[in-house]
Amino acid sequence: MAKISNNLTPDHRLQIAMDEIRKILEKTRHGSITLIVQDGIVVQIDKTSKSRIDYSALDRICDGEGI
Repeated sequence: MAKISNNLTPDHRLQIAMDEIRKILEKTRHGSITLIVQDGIVVQIDKTSKSRIDYSALDRICDGEGI
């Protein structure tokens, strides 16, 4: 279980969580972010990233355009 500091104000906790979410969003091109909340406090952030494969160049070659 995550240890939650009682010395932080709710506004400070929210700011910390928002900063972490912003960092993850800036680095994520495709994927999802899941927040785990306990007693109204974000205690965990899970990130799943996706890799997309672009087959459009292969389609052009297969349609006879050649290399």
